[in-house]
Amino acid sequence: MNPHVEQLAIPYQRSMTFLSYICRPLVNNWVEEQVQWLIDQVMGGVPHAKENLWTTIKTRFRQAYTNTVEKQKAQHNIRDLKMKGDDLDGFIAQFATTAKKAGYDLNSEATLDVFQRALPFKLVANCIKFDHPVTWNDWTRSVQTHQQEYIFLKERVKGNDRRGGATKFQWKNVLSNRNPNAMDIGRTRAQATFMDEEKRQRIQSGLCFQCNQKGHIAQFCPQKHTRVTEASTSNTPVVTVQTQGPVSTAQKAQALIATLHAKSKEVRDCFADELFGKKDFLNA
Repeated sequence: MNPHVEQLAIPYQRSMTFLSYICRPLVNNWVEEQVQWLIDQVMGGVPHAKENLWTTIKTRFRQAYTNTVEKQKAQHNIRDLKMKGDDLDGFIAQFATTAKKAGYDLNSEATLDVFQRALPFKLVANCIKFDHPVTWNDWTRSVQTHQQEYIFLKERVKGNDRRGGATKFQWKNVLSNRNPNAMDIGRTRAQATFMDEEKRQRIQSGLCFQCNQKGHIAQFCPQKHTRVTEASTSNTPVVTVQTQGPVSTAQKAQALIATLHAKSKEVRDCFADELFGKKDFLNA
């Protein structure tokens, strides 16, 4: 505005004229506040020619305009924010700063909804399933906890040297290549026959050796012929592993591995996929 024009030479008149040009719905309240401030100053004895009247209005306008632009920009940017990689802490800090500039309350339902949408789906699902977060602090604590667990597990799956993990590729190789020192049960189902202590316990309890039920002995077991028929019609041979006493944990594990060895390559690979997960939840 040209202060040399007669009607603008006086700071009070200049300020009022300037404010009259600002006619937007979003700033009407601000304009009314400034007009009232000018009137109050003059009514309080400040001369119309006081240059401070114009200086104050001009400064306030610049501050209000800058804040409005920054706020609108933040409101737009916050909806485009997405967590990238494993940098959760950096994302939380960026989101909180942007929300503050946008004038959003971090604890409001709308803001928390935007926050959740910016996170990986499975991470959010785990937070809701196990922690039921409500406030901003609840959510940040929950996502940090589950993120740390995820990174730990991911390092184990990768076979990180510090953690001594094994890769999915290594598992597939183990299942495809038999260990020559493993229990020699081949591509069969392993069936353990308990001896000694187990046999003694069954005799004392009056249990049938065939079906493990009371009331008869193995020679007269009603299920005897049924099992023989099933065994004769099955395509999978059965090997009996003789052991003195109960089957150990190692023997059970070897029997399980032998069962996996007996399966097709597709089944073994599928087992490894299910064990390790086909995708990281960050990229799901």
